[in-house]
Amino acid sequence: MNLENLNLVELNAQEVLEIEGGALPGWLKKIGWGYLASVVTENWSDIKAGAIAGWNETNPNN
Repeated sequence: MNLENLNLVELNAQEVLEIEGGALPGWLKKIGWGYLASVVTENWSDIKAGAIAGWNETNPNN
């Protein structure tokens, strides 16, 4: 398919960045992963119990 036949043009690099929402700063990603790790460690017993219950429900022979 030819974009010119549809009166379309490719996005330039700036437009692609804007459409995809840009990029998060590195420090913000680190805070997010740190928060996720803290939530997982605080709730590990519930996460583990839920995973085991789900496994046992789908695999009744185990």
